[in-house]
Amino acid sequence: MLTSSTEYCWPKQRPEWRDLVNRQLSSGKLSIYDKSGVVADFEDAWSKQHDVRYGLVMNSGTAALHSAFYGIGIGPGDEVLCPTYTFFATSASLFQLGALPVLVDCLPDGSFDPEAAARLVTDRTKAVVITHMWGLPCDMAAVTAFAEQHGLDLVEDCSHAHGATFRGRRVGAFGAAGAWSLQTQKIIAAGEGGVLATDRLDVYDRAQLLGHFNKRAMNEMDPDGPLYAYSVTGLGLKYRAHPLGIAFAVGQVAELDDWIGGKQRYAADIAEYFTRIDGVTALTMSTPERISAHYALLFEVDPGQVPGGRDWLVAACNAEGLTDVDVPKATSPLHTLHLFQHPMSPVTTYDRACVRSDYPVAERLAARTFKIPVPCGPRGFEDEDDRYLDAVRKVTDRIAAYLAPSHTGALTVNDTADGQDGVA
Repeated sequence: MLTSSTEYCWPKQRPEWRDLVNRQLSSGKLSIYDKSGVVADFEDAWSKQHDVRYGLVMNSGTAALHSAFYGIGIGPGDEVLCPTYTFFATSASLFQLGALPVLVDCLPDGSFDPEAAARLVTDRTKAVVITHMWGLPCDMAAVTAFAEQHGLDLVEDCSHAHGATFRGRRVGAFGAAGAWSLQTQKIIAAGEGGVLATDRLDVYDRAQLLGHFNKRAMNEMDPDGPLYAYSVTGLGLKYRAHPLGIAFAVGQVAELDDWIGGKQRYAADIAEYFTRIDGVTALTMSTPERISAHYALLFEVDPGQVPGGRDWLVAACNAEGLTDVDVPKATSPLHTLHLFQHPMSPVTTYDRACVRSDYPVAERLAARTFKIPVPCGPRGFEDEDDRYLDAVRKVTDRIAAYLAPSHTGALTVNDTADGQDGVA
């Protein structure tokens, strides 16, 4: 077994990124009230990369999503189609607006299923939110056609998908708004933070009104717009990002293309290693049209071929020291969570349900999949990432050999001679 626990180190730390943080700290500007300094630098770089007019940094991806929903005018009584296979923050902020997320099953790779969504459209449906799960873009041709057919605004949750593309176009720019998280584990990491991007001035104005009152809103909102009179006070929330986090993240944006290229190479190797184990299939590999950001690589385990199924395999990898292999419990299908079974809002009372269908595909994914981070080999950190990749290879080779037909003995995870858990 490995001599110690192996976890992928992220985010990396370049001296120049730390210098930006220290310079921001030394400046004394620990709050930025308008679009200036590192906030402006980040937003301008993000908007340029995504070919959108407006970018707005937030204190979280959740705040970015809340602002996107408010920005498109969602309110009490409205319904928004939402994947059940996602992290709950994708749609939970809808409860704050008195709107109701209506849960939709997914396709076998975890992406949004427009056909399943079409069966759930009602006269209250106003929008659809999708998640590019694990960094793999949804089929945006199908998604945008669905939204246009039903007259729905589209919000993209890109929290796993920084830099991912569909037919050469960055995700987050296909609908009314895109939202990203900048939390520590995300591809662009600020510790905590988020970004909203949009081409629509009305969405940008309303998003500022929700959480960027006074100087920012007064300078950026359309002064002839119907909501400008509220710019001084906003609407009672504050979603500004912390400048130290943005200072750490701003230098990362220029490296995003290189990182996505690196992730393609590492994902191909990791997929090859795990699929040497009979019964293991990689679900979220890039395709010619859909270039994944590979926030993580998702695998499905056939319990008919791997005795003990997914749970045994994860336990075996963990016992061998590869602790990054895990079951994505935070993305338990939303229809299994109490909030979505019994929806509650601070601003309204619901007379309809979030759960209106069966979700066999999402339930299969929840029962049979595991994930692992994908390195990207940033310049100067290639050796570190290669060592991680080598650790993955050693563990998967050992497990594949153990499960080979020629192997004899019980298929269990036992205590090894050194007292540590390992594959027997």
